[in-house]
Amino acid sequence: MMATSSIPAAIDYLVVTARALPGLPEGTVSDGFPVGVADPAFAIGIVPYDDGDTPNDVVHAQLGAQMEREYYDIPCEIAASAGGGEEAAKTARDQAFAIYDAFVTKIRADRTLGDALQSGAALVTGMRMDQTATPDEAGRGRVCSIKFVVRCENRF
Repeated sequence: MMATSSIPAAIDYLVVTARALPGLPEGTVSDGFPVGVADPAFAIGIVPYDDGDTPNDVVHAQLGAQMEREYYDIPCEIAASAGGGEEAAKTARDQAFAIYDAFVTKIRADRTLGDALQSGAALVTGMRMDQTATPDEAGRGRVCSIKFVVRCENRF
C-alpha cells in the first residue's frame, strides 16, 4: 500500500539522524514532546511550549492523473545551557550551534531524508535563536535555544 504522506517517514529519518550525531548523550533527542529534561535537548516534530503544527498542503491540479505534491514544515528545537559566569552565554550558544551545524550538514548531504521524499527535497530554514533574556532566567544559568523547521516537498 502506498503512503498518503511522507511525514511519518521524514520524522523517523530526522530522529534517527539526530540521535546518530557525534557527542550527543543518550536521551538528548526526543521524537515529539520530551519525556524529561535533557541538556542539551533536541526536539523533533514539536517546539516545546511554542508548538506550531505540521501543516501539510497537498496539490493535485495540473499534475496529471495519480500525482500529488505535498509541502510541509517539521518544527524542531535545540537547546543548550551552561552555568553562570562570564563565558556561560558563549558556551551555551557554541554548544547549540555545534549541534545545529552538524544536523544541517547531514540534511544537506541527503535532501531526500533517506528516500522519505521520493521526488522532492528537504531544506532547513526559518532558524531563530533565543538566549537567556530575563534576570529570572539568568539565575538558572545561560540558555541558547535554536528553533527551525525542516521544510519538505514531495511528489508521489
